[in-house]
Amino acid sequence: MSSLVFSQAIREIGDFFLPQTCLFCGNPGIHKGHVPLCERCLEGFIPSIDPMCPCCGLPYLGKTGSHLCEECRESPPSFHWARSFFLYKEKGRDFILHLKFHGDLSALTLLHFFLEMEPTAHLPEGFQPDLIVPVPLSREGLRKRGYNQALLLALGLAEVLNRPVERANLQKKKRTPPQIGLTKSQRKRNIRKAFVVKKPENLEGKKVLLVDDVYTTGATAGACTETLLKSGAHMVGVWTFARTAQE
Repeated sequence: MSSLVFSQAIREIGDFFLPQTCLFCGNPGIHKGHVPLCERCLEGFIPSIDPMCPCCGLPYLGKTGSHLCEECRESPPSFHWARSFFLYKEKGRDFILHLKFHGDLSALTLLHFFLEMEPTAHLPEGFQPDLIVPVPLSREGLRKRGYNQALLLALGLAEVLNRPVERANLQKKKRTPPQIGLTKSQRKRNIRKAFVVKKPENLEGKKVLLVDDVYTTGATAGACTETLLKSGAHMVGVWTFARTAQE
């Protein structure tokens, strides 16, 4: 699906299928661009902004000064940096649940709305990827859900960044148990050697933007990054819609 087709599909969803009430609370929504979101719920999206770890993007809530977090100092991740649009709390969490577990694709109109406002606000200054790569689902996972939410996010991001999406090059070769409830070390073991690149020549020397829905411990992003780098990518940055944060 091209970015143009993605954009048209989103607008068609808005024109024909979206309720004119807020996706989250049912109150009258913002009608501009058919975005089903009221002002109050809009305020519930908490941006992931400085101060944060410049490497993994961990927000330092209630603190001052950006610096490497302890984990990145002691065990630097394989990706070059990670950034997220919002914190995985309040409406940021609700958005992911609507998209990921409830199959509510109307939530994608909100992504388009946010990206149009600040398309590059949460990318390191000057970074221009050559390719955008979504974190893949296994065949079984894709069959069960019917769509890959990371791919849908990647297509929306591709439209505003005007960059191509490698939608099927990075693949998940085996189904793994859900990561929810696992520690970071358990997550790493769970996801180890789960990914493969089908056409490494497409990645040779390229700057890659890896896209997923939520950054929790970085285990999945790290495993994907290692596979991409071994397949010839020059560098990998990670973008997620939301991420967990330490209180």
